[in-house]
Amino acid sequence: MRVLFVTLSDRSHLLSMVPLAWSLAVAGHDVQVASSPALMGAVRSVGLTGVPVGEDHNFHEMLARNRGSLENPLSDWSTPTLETHSWEQALAKLRAAVLFSHQVYNDPMIPDLVAYARNWRPDLVVWEPLSYAGPVAARVVGAAHARLLWCFDNHSAMRDVFLRRQAERPWERREDPLAGWLGGHLARYGSSFDEEVLVGQWTIDLVPTSLQSPLAAERIPVRCLPYNGPCEIPGWLNEPPERPRVVLTPGISTRAVVGDSLLPIPDMIDTLGGMDIDVVATLPADEAAKLGKTPRNTRIVDFVPLHALLPTASAVIHYGGYGSWTTALVNAVPQLIPTIRYADWWNRATSLAEAGAGLAFHASELTADVLREGVQRLVGEPSFREAAERLRQESLSAPTPHDLVPVLENLTAERRR
Repeated sequence: MRVLFVTLSDRSHLLSMVPLAWSLAVAGHDVQVASSPALMGAVRSVGLTGVPVGEDHNFHEMLARNRGSLENPLSDWSTPTLETHSWEQALAKLRAAVLFSHQVYNDPMIPDLVAYARNWRPDLVVWEPLSYAGPVAARVVGAAHARLLWCFDNHSAMRDVFLRRQAERPWERREDPLAGWLGGHLARYGSSFDEEVLVGQWTIDLVPTSLQSPLAAERIPVRCLPYNGPCEIPGWLNEPPERPRVVLTPGISTRAVVGDSLLPIPDMIDTLGGMDIDVVATLPADEAAKLGKTPRNTRIVDFVPLHALLPTASAVIHYGGYGSWTTALVNAVPQLIPTIRYADWWNRATSLAEAGAGLAFHASELTADVLREGVQRLVGEPSFREAAERLRQESLSAPTPHDLVPVLENLTAERRR
């Protein structure tokens, strides 16, 4: 069958798709990846066939210029419940998401993607959670379509809150920004909107069940296989650390989105440098240049594949990005996450802390004492490693992407139109 993956032009989103894309490809299926032109180099680098559609968006540049908007109340979707949202609040958040995120990402892609899908005729479209261009194209050409969920499903939870609040309104005052936006696109192609466009005919979920938000959609769990892209293993990783190793990684995707790491790296290096631990900090050149004298217990590297580094670590410190979070999770490494209430970063941090496998707090609370005490606890208290190992075993019990191929074949045969 022909399978079209659709993603925003974010490298971390693409990498979450690669293991499943290659599993389908080696099973004999024709696999292509559609995204904005800016992502085509990354698609080629992972050995997949790219389809450039539309024009490049400027969403990340907008965020870098307006970093304060990261913690705007309209951006906080961390607790999508009826108790925390009135109709006015739910409507305002949905309006803002459509206007400042969904349209910016998807509107440039939709016409070209629909035209390409009409020509190539995919049997299955797999799209990541914010790439609504994918289900639009699938609906127009009658392809089966599945959402590949690498994040916490806050958007579906907030949608449920919105619909329940909307049902309390008079008929003539039931505005729906999402339905209006996507329905307008679909109407131009002779199709119509319904809730399936937002969640897919089914959801392929990379997040462990015990941590994921409850999903109303049909959910198919799959094991996350961390993939860092083309890389090589440095020789020093062959030498086991003499002391507990703590990894500090600001996250590549966070820098790509907002322009820098958002963490006080020099101060953190100074604090960690005074502890009886082995520190590895993955810092790009501009961040490393801000440092003074590097402590004797600290190794600064611009990049090292986390899937190779974290098995040697006793703890990892990061901002809550998906790649760092999930790679630590599948390697049973306790995590310290100072973060903010943006996207699902807060949910990743707090869910892990509630499971006993890490510590989470707001980035504004990060002090030298908090950092030092947190690292000492993660390294010294066995309960964190034990809880992390339970999550690792849960992840290992999920089907692999290879196992999922026949399931997707059957679902596609049943549900394509």
